[in-house]
Amino acid sequence: MSSRPPPALPAQKPVELGKLIEVAYLVVILSAFAWAKEFLLPLILAILISFLLAPVVSRLERWRFPRAVAVLSVVAIAFALIGGLCSTLSLEGLDLVNSLPKYRDNIHARWAAIQQGPPGPLNQALSNFDALITDLGKVTASGGVQQPEVTRVQIVSGADNVLAIVKNSLTPVAGPIGEFAVVVLLVVFMLLERKRFRVRFLQLIGHSRVATTTLAVDEAGSKLSRFLLGQLVVNTGYALVLGLGLSLIGIPNALLWAVLTLVLRFLPYVGLWISAFFPLLLSIAISTSWKEPILTLTLYGSLEVFTNNFVEPFVLGASTGMAPLAIIVSALFWTWLWGPIGLLLATPLTACLVVFGRYFPAFHICSVLLAAEPPSSSETRFILLLTENRLPEANALLQELGGMQLSVGIAEELILPTLRAIENDLYPGATNSTKSRIYAQLRELIEEMKVERSVELEQPPEQSTPKQPGMAIVPFMGEGDEIVGRVIARLLAAKGIGTDLLSWRTLRAEKVERLKELKAPWILLSAIESRSVITVGKMAHSIKLEVPDALILVGLWSLPTEGAARWVRRIKESSGNALYTNIDEAVRGIASLVPQVADELQARAEK
Repeated sequence: MSSRPPPALPAQKPVELGKLIEVAYLVVILSAFAWAKEFLLPLILAILISFLLAPVVSRLERWRFPRAVAVLSVVAIAFALIGGLCSTLSLEGLDLVNSLPKYRDNIHARWAAIQQGPPGPLNQALSNFDALITDLGKVTASGGVQQPEVTRVQIVSGADNVLAIVKNSLTPVAGPIGEFAVVVLLVVFMLLERKRFRVRFLQLIGHSRVATTTLAVDEAGSKLSRFLLGQLVVNTGYALVLGLGLSLIGIPNALLWAVLTLVLRFLPYVGLWISAFFPLLLSIAISTSWKEPILTLTLYGSLEVFTNNFVEPFVLGASTGMAPLAIIVSALFWTWLWGPIGLLLATPLTACLVVFGRYFPAFHICSVLLAAEPPSSSETRFILLLTENRLPEANALLQELGGMQLSVGIAEELILPTLRAIENDLYPGATNSTKSRIYAQLRELIEEMKVERSVELEQPPEQSTPKQPGMAIVPFMGEGDEIVGRVIARLLAAKGIGTDLLSWRTLRAEKVERLKELKAPWILLSAIESRSVITVGKMAHSIKLEVPDALILVGLWSLPTEGAARWVRRIKESSGNALYTNIDEAVRGIASLVPQVADELQARAEK
């Protein structure tokens, strides 16, 4: 008899090799991002702008606008606004530069006043800095007086001279204009073909998990659209109020600072203060007192506090699903990888990684490290989806875990923990509207799930026997008890055991009368709440007195945190029969009570 090596030892190498492969994939992807920067940046910018404009285009299409008209009109208006903002920034910036000489005397006076402050390290540093600037000015002035050089005369043709001037003038401008045109073209085609792109993308990366991939792509797209559109609305309102406030304070070129703030507030955390630095510096330069700088700083601070605490939670909510620290870290990472454009794209890109981490194991680490609420257990996700009425996503979760197949495994791993959390932690006690809505959706999902029936138990209609009395399942108290009973009933039906499930709304006296009518040889008392352990034994005992010929079984699906063994012993003593604490042992125990099912299970065990 040959000996085999223990399976546990070689199984560790593929796991370690798999981790190394994942790290290698990550390094390759990041290297590709850095190497293909010039190619990826216009593409990603076009995708983000498409997500921003897609809701508007969809709204026009619902209003019966032709797709081409809706796309072209929205893109034209959007890029006209972008061009207007760029022109405003350019004109206002030139006006500011030309007006700075008017404030030269005031700047000198302000600098002298700062240097005449109380003695200390700061005053000494300012004095040294002023002396350094003065010395550099002298060096520049002395170096500027030079003997005139002999002018070299070169005769060139007029045509060559014109071509050289045109080439030198257009070279710095041609690159940005070309990239801008490429982005506009990509946005137009992405909006026109967005549905086809979505289908092709799903077929490309999600051919084996279409439902999960569809949900991930849809959630990422909706999150990005809501975030970008909401952030644009917030920034526009912020810029309007800021421009009005700066004008009232007397800060020159208030329109320039308002437009700059509108754009820079898309940068997480640092964008606002980059835009606030220049108006603060200008307020110090133009004023003879500290009134204008204090008012300017107060305006920015009060607007930011009000927007962050009242406006953004209402408009944006938790649209990105990212932790604050994760936003900072992602901003640093993408800035390191792609420069200033990476800082602008950091939040949208990282939000996509967080969404993908909820659906794909390869991105799971992204959700763990970056999500505001890290991915939790399957039952927590399941409850969240049911609470938010996201039934298709709950269906996809069941599809992912069990392929919409109702089995003992899926009942133990998902359905029973979900009911325990609802009844014992989230909504204990009386039924409310949220709890009823969750249970209504859960019933619908359970009914959609299929149960694999044993082939050996299927009989042709002509060989069928008259229906024999089967199992009666009695919910102890609430709707959760009935749902567990429904799951057990379907699992038992797959094994050829008929069941009669009583409604949880039935009164106790009516339950006893119904049990007498059914004359069921086995009665299962189902209880999901942990506090039911106190009184379920009494009910089992009373049913035993009323229906003495029946075998009373107790299903206690939630044990108390303390004294569980003591309560289990009391219940067994009071009813004198079996007690089950999970669905697996309940199905096996009940199946063993039926001779033909017990024989089948024994035969399968011997194979």
